[in-house]
Amino acid sequence: MGEGSSTPRVIDLGDNFGNVAVRVNGVRVNVLSDGSILAYTSSSVKINGVGIDVGSDGTVNVKPGPVHVHPAANDSAVKAIHEIGAIESAGEHKGEIYSGIYPADKKPIWFSTAPKLMDHYKAAAWAEGQGGSLPTRKQGDYLNTLKGKGGAFTEVFNRGNSFPAGYVWLAEPDASSSYYAWCQRLSDGDQNRDSRSFDLPVLCVLR
Repeated sequence: MGEGSSTPRVIDLGDNFGNVAVRVNGVRVNVLSDGSILAYTSSSVKINGVGIDVGSDGTVNVKPGPVHVHPAANDSAVKAIHEIGAIESAGEHKGEIYSGIYPADKKPIWFSTAPKLMDHYKAAAWAEGQGGSLPTRKQGDYLNTLKGKGGAFTEVFNRGNSFPAGYVWLAEPDASSSYYAWCQRLSDGDQNRDSRSFDLPVLCVLR
């Protein structure tokens, strides 16, 4: 790409990095694991030889050292994606419940709720039609850690332990009989096997 081109060269390092440092044209940029940026430069972002520090609350301080740029604190889109239980208002996951970072692969996870109760066969087909799947037993264990987080999860978990309202289907059929599958009680996270013909509430996992 020629010097002075208005189109930036994009280098995609993907996700799941810790701190990353990039040096280009005499400037070193550190991208920290929390999304904030440290930029070290010789002149372009200094005033009288002093660095400019932009705080996470939007205040600007002048002090020696690097420029520290934090993620925008008041950006509603950024804020929503960091609040467990928030329903996404835009983007690829619009209408889905943001559910934090799934520990097994360190990636974001979302849940959506079906509009009605379904048997296990229909539930699996519905989830696949949404572009996702029923929660695995391990994802069901993670779901249980979100109880009390508020937002849309207030309604999801406010079903007590009554059957069927207080249960959700999980993905795995019973290993000993294909007529049964695993489900999870929302009140305490207990996982049981029930007939796949029962109509239960349905959650879909989306990544």
